[in-house]
Formats: sequence, structure tokens, C-alpha cells
Amino acid sequence: MTRQLLPSICDFCAKEIASEMAYNLQISQKGKKGESRGKFVKAQNTADMCHPCFLKVCVNGFKPNWIVLMKNPESGKWEDKGSPEDNE
Repeated sequence: MTRQLLPSICDFCAKEIASEMAYNLQISQKGKKGESRGKFVKAQNTADMCHPCFLKVCVNGFKPNWIVLMKNPESGKWEDKGSPEDNE
């Protein structure tokens, strides 16, 4: 018996992610300055986001600083290859 694949659901608008492009977010808490010194709190799981919700976030002022990571076949480690524009 095979396991049924469930569609991804956007954690922001609660709709099924039907677009080709989807996003995965790591969420962490940000407290008052100086209050949580030496402490970092993040969610163990990640949030899914559809492309329309991502565009809304960008309209609100978020400008992603994309980088390209490529896996080195010899070492098995991910290496930073710079911005996507540099790799065209």
C-alpha cells in the first residue's frame, strides 16, 4: 500500500499551494533588545508559503537577498555560489 501524497497548504492564507513556486520559512522569535541575551528561540518545524502570499510580503517592504547554494559532490557540503545574477 502506498502512502497518499497530500497537497501543501500555505500556512499564511490556508489555501492549497497550486503554483509552481512555493516557499519554506524558518521562523524565530525576536524579543526586546537586550532582554534575551544569549538565547535564541526558533520553531523546530518550517512554514509553507504560496507565491501570492510571498508577493504580498514583498509589496510590504521585504526584499529577499537570494544566494545560490550548490552541493559539492566531493565533500558533500553546501557551498555559497553568490547571488543568482552572478551565476547567469
